[in-house]
Amino acid sequence: MSRLPAPLQGLAFMVAATTLFAGMAACNKVLLARGTPLPLLNLSRAAFTMLLLAPWLLGRRAPSLATRRLGLHLGRGLAGVGAMAFSLSALSLIPLAEVIALGQSRPLWLLVIAVAVLGERVGWRRPLAAAIGFLGVMVILFGESGVAAPFAVSRGAGFALAAAFCGACVSAFIRVMARAGEPPVRVVFWYGITGFVAWLPPSLWFWRTPGLVEWGLMVGAAGLAVLGDLCASHAARRAEASLLAPVEFAQVPIGALFGAVLFGERPGWPLAAGVALMAVSVAYIARREAMLRARQGTP
Repeated sequence: MSRLPAPLQGLAFMVAATTLFAGMAACNKVLLARGTPLPLLNLSRAAFTMLLLAPWLLGRRAPSLATRRLGLHLGRGLAGVGAMAFSLSALSLIPLAEVIALGQSRPLWLLVIAVAVLGERVGWRRPLAAAIGFLGVMVILFGESGVAAPFAVSRGAGFALAAAFCGACVSAFIRVMARAGEPPVRVVFWYGITGFVAWLPPSLWFWRTPGLVEWGLMVGAAGLAVLGDLCASHAARRAEASLLAPVEFAQVPIGALFGAVLFGERPGWPLAAGVALMAVSVAYIARREAMLRARQGTP
């Protein structure tokens, strides 16, 4: 049997990643429904990440974890803490698929941050595509509120959108640190430290000893997140971002399936319409950026 071409392998890895990330979100939603305090979920994620990295960090070939860019690492860590807090808050209030869908607006926010903060220059095509994507966000925000409350945004939807913005800030910090030569493992390490320090005090204040099921779900959520990151990394090595960007939106119907089976959720048509607009927008932006990199001769 012949081996699949690299782009198809990348697509397969990305589908696996989206499934794993949707599973992680479902585990977190179950934990919240069982009364697990939100700070404890975030603390467990940071702790499990550090434990999973420990064998590699203690190896002889591990890079130095000392850094001269502590401010950038602190900013990335706080943005990540905000993203997790807002995302989990949204999961406790609105359907799983809606949280995932609004989270897919990260590339749109990243384009705004790249222009407004990082000073990157863009033409008119990508901002126009981003505007179409934000139109999709508006369809989800206002359409899912229902006829009884037109043009009203639920608190959960607001949290999900805030999580997407914080996630875009994380990507912006990572982009800056990558240009500065910071190795990925150092970035992950300092994020784990920041998250642990930030969530330890509130976790102790709201402490509730988890049962075996809760411990299993927390370990499962952390494991799914790590496996998802690995699959996404493998996908990025085998296929262009312009090819993978639309596939990431497969997480929405997968999340809707988890939501229907586990929580009896039934998202409406605005979710599908909004996601379609966002997927087209993000796909075009990724394709356009790939074309510009090719012209400039950058990887």
